[in-house]
Amino acid sequence: MSASDQRRQQQTGEAAGTRSAGVDWRRMAAFAPWLILSVALFAVATRLELFERLYEATRTYEEWQLDELLSLLLSAGIVALVMLGFRTRQLSREIARREAAERLAHDSARHDPLTGLANSRRFREEIKSTIGNAEKSSSGCGVIYIDLDGFKPVNDTHGHAVGDGVLVEVARRITQAAPKGATVARLGGDEFGVVVSGVGNPEALLFLSQRLQRDIAKPIEIGLLQLTVGATVGIAVFPDDGSDAEALIASADRAMYIAKRARSDGFGRDGAARASVAS
Repeated sequence: MSASDQRRQQQTGEAAGTRSAGVDWRRMAAFAPWLILSVALFAVATRLELFERLYEATRTYEEWQLDELLSLLLSAGIVALVMLGFRTRQLSREIARREAAERLAHDSARHDPLTGLANSRRFREEIKSTIGNAEKSSSGCGVIYIDLDGFKPVNDTHGHAVGDGVLVEVARRITQAAPKGATVARLGGDEFGVVVSGVGNPEALLFLSQRLQRDIAKPIEIGLLQLTVGATVGIAVFPDDGSDAEALIASADRAMYIAKRARSDGFGRDGAARASVAS
């Protein structure tokens, strides 16, 4: 080994020793704050006589009997259970109240407040659902659009309260005449709609429309009044008269106005028309 290598090795050893000393010093410096804090806390505890007080408290608790401790724990457990049960009951009532409010909001958004029937929004949803089921089962479905005749004079002559009574009774009659599984809706004002599923023969919708007209035309008694209104009906059948909800509604509405115009012109007597026939 040359002299220069010896000097380099010696310098390297000295540097390593210096680094080792530095590492030890840094470790001591890291523990110094904790050491100072411990000494300070011990000094404070000694000055306040905390150790003597803790000793006295320990002696006091040692004099308690086991049954007293068990009674204390049992009482605390009972109180905790009562509070837990009370809180659970409060939470259950709050959850039930919120669920009821959500159901009410959901129903209000899809039902007519006067008659309790489905509203226009739910009517469209039911048509879409019925079309989907009809496509899966390769069957048909139909939409019936109903517009009352002679309702405006009743409303103007006897007031809105009587008019509302007429609408409620008409809604009841339509619901009673509609086939099982059908959806009856009030679409606004004096207009109603019926969604019928599983339509095999479109002529069945025409027979249903005629029955609806007969039932609606029967006298309605409200108080001492006996009132009469009629109905004009438009029919649309899936898929012949439309492939979606909006198309079926438009077709049924158009057929209803064609039937109403034909009746006013003296060309129609039954007041019902199917879209594909009337157009």
